Amino acid sequence: MAKNVILVPTNFSSRANIAYRQSISFAERTKGDIYLLHVIPHKANSEGLDFEIDAIQNQVLKLLEDSSASVRQKVHTRIEYGAVNQTIVKVEKELSPDFLFIGSDAARNDHNRSITLKLIDKVSCPIVVFAGRYDKVGCDKIVLPVDLTKETKQKVDLTLKIARIYESKVFVVSATGSNDEKTMTALKKRIEEVKAIFDKLNVECETKILKTNTSVESMANAINDFADDIEASAIVIMTRQENKLQKFFVGSMATELIKKANVPIVCISPKELNNK
Repeated sequence: MAKNVILVPTNFSSRANIAYRQSISFAERTKGDIYLLHVIPHKANSEGLDFEIDAIQNQVLKLLEDSSASVRQKVHTRIEYGAVNQTIVKVEKELSPDFLFIGSDAARNDHNRSITLKLIDKVSCPIVVFAGRYDKVGCDKIVLPVDLTKETKQKVDLTLKIARIYESKVFVVSATGSNDEKTMTALKKRIEEVKAIFDKLNVECETKILKTNTSVESMANAINDFADDIEASAIVIMTRQENKLQKFFVGSMATELIKKANVPIVCISPKELNNK
């Protein structure tokens, strides 16, 4: 499989269309290919499936008609029949894309949010979730939340990759309710270490400590509010922590960020990291 592949599952909703437009911008900058995937859910009766496929193909053509000829050459369409999430995961394993861009119109709806989180839990590549009001092409400002966990370096690496593609400004932030002097000293040191990486590579960077209380919801809200205030284009997060006594799961902080964010959330999977 060629490099710079972007998988874009679509149900032709407004959020899915935003994800597709963002994939075009990304593909143009990386000279990548887009795989536009629509999954027809399993039905008790498959009669009329041919008619539905024709209707879907017409919707795909409508998406493509506003694109240039050079872009259309880079877009590959697939229509699959099956369980939606299982089929997306199957195609993701087959293509091994660099990114998966997905839109969710119902991030605040518990049922649909659980579908999104289950998908994040199963794919290996970084996944970008478009679930809020975001409708801006490009990525000029990236929020990078950091803490004292070992996974921070992985978030830095991916953020650096995206920042170089878009010439973005990076905001290294940490939301904390800690008043412990030792913890705060270590956190400030970590933030400055991360900033030094971007400074060394001439990527514009600012830092900010967001004081809040100790609840996960409050810390997630502080990060999302900061992203809104600066009109950020993305927040880069680690979706899960690895625990030897537990299976992988979408962490509580990631869940809170994803369900309430108005800007795209770039999610990195520990499984993807461990496979490197």
